[in-house]
Amino acid sequence: MSVYLKRNNYLKIFQALNHNKIRFQTPLIIKMFGILNHVNMRNENRYILCNFLDQNSDQIGLNEDIYEINNNISLNQLFLLAFNKAKEFNLLNALYNEYLNSIDAIREKKSF
Repeated sequence: MSVYLKRNNYLKIFQALNHNKIRFQTPLIIKMFGILNHVNMRNENRYILCNFLDQNSDQIGLNEDIYEINNNISLNQLFLLAFNKAKEFNLLNALYNEYLNSIDAIREKKSF
């Protein structure tokens, strides 16, 4: 299957995720993280996670500068930090919405 067709399939999956009443956000967040890595959008993934952590740093008690932390840890470690903080402080909905909004912006900006 060509890369274009694979990206088109992922785009259809992303569009199907945009529902307000989804109960099981945890596996969907993990799936969005994995799919962005799979289609070589690791920088965008890093941006989404840093943006989430920066916006919610007051609530989660992150005293360090997230952009300095970002340079010192791997993408997987950054995801685990964001995901664990989101679970601990009941911000899974915020992380989920951050992924959806960012994926919509990516979709509009890049042609898949």
